[in-house]
Amino acid sequence: MKVLIKIGITACVLMAMTVLMTGCNSDGKYKVEGDSVYFTYWTFSFGTIKEPLEDCDAETFQSVKDWLGRDQEHVWFKSRLVKGADPASVEVDRFPLFHDKHDYYYRGAAVGVADLKTFRTLKCDEDEMWGVDSRYVYFDSLRIENSDPATLELISTFEAKDKRHVYYFGKILEGADPATYTPVGKYSCYTKDRTHVWHCGEIVKDADPSTFEIEKHDEFDMPDAHDKNRKYRNGKPWVPEEERVEEAEEPQDTTEYIIEE
Repeated sequence: MKVLIKIGITACVLMAMTVLMTGCNSDGKYKVEGDSVYFTYWTFSFGTIKEPLEDCDAETFQSVKDWLGRDQEHVWFKSRLVKGADPASVEVDRFPLFHDKHDYYYRGAAVGVADLKTFRTLKCDEDEMWGVDSRYVYFDSLRIENSDPATLELISTFEAKDKRHVYYFGKILEGADPATYTPVGKYSCYTKDRTHVWHCGEIVKDADPSTFEIEKHDEFDMPDAHDKNRKYRNGKPWVPEEERVEEAEEPQDTTEYIIEE
């Protein structure tokens, strides 16, 4: 128990240190210095960071937005060169989505939209993008084949379904029944359909969906769900601490070695 708490505290400290060291670069801007152009942003630990724009012509460079730039031949998302993008027709939709006469681009990656005239987003921010056109469903820069955009329904941040499939991070969740697939509880990683229970996209083995419910515990290492058969935590069977079997430590090598001089 103490070891688990120590690991959890260590992980939180490391995450906090990472945030402090890297900072946030969504509020950056472009800066022209002589023949070079840079995307600049500020971090807590390192101050101002300058990232050069590859193959940029400083004389024709324009800042479309603080995070989107172009010259006469290229387009950049922050400091990332957007290959294939047309600078003459590039237009901003909303951060971090933009388009040109050829395609839409999410965080600088081509989405591969099949029908530009009918494309629209259901959700779009820095974390993820769900979109549809007349032919396909899109997640971030992934076009989902054999999808049905007319019936797409968002379930959670990274989950959606149509009449054909359930999607988790844009991938088809094999074995899931879209007609009965639903979240379990308001703020949990559990979902279920008529035959299975999932936790973060993975099937919870032998869980009973008809009796599966969320448990509310603030205590560390307590169960977060149950069904008629057992309790669960993080998608795995939960065992009370007093019933857990400690793993035996590996025997230490007690062999004595004599070194002759």
